[in-house]
Amino acid sequence: MKTAQQRIDAYAARMVSSLIDPVLTAVNQKAVDNFTTYEMDFYPNQVKLRTYLNNIGVVPIHFGPYEAYHGEIYKLSKTTSGATAIAQATILVAKYTALIGPAAEARLKNIANDIYSIVVP
Repeated sequence: MKTAQQRIDAYAARMVSSLIDPVLTAVNQKAVDNFTTYEMDFYPNQVKLRTYLNNIGVVPIHFGPYEAYHGEIYKLSKTTSGATAIAQATILVAKYTALIGPAAEARLKNIANDIYSIVVP
């Protein structure tokens, strides 16, 4: 398995080309920076999510809604904090519980708490 730095370097190498206009260099750098942020922050949390789901016996075919929830809770953790984050996370738990089913409510709360330290009541 490649390391995070190897994946970042491969992405940066793909983006560097003689076809890229010098005017687009700033845009290219922003894309590489965004990928680096994803690789160093979002991806490790996604690995934690998949490990958690595997450990509790969720079949990989059912990972989709949990990964969508993970994406929303990740964005929430980057944009809000405190009581606002808890209130919005509660809404997300209700939304995805309706989508996945009542058995998922405790799992969703655990994901918010264990991965992002957002305690949903």
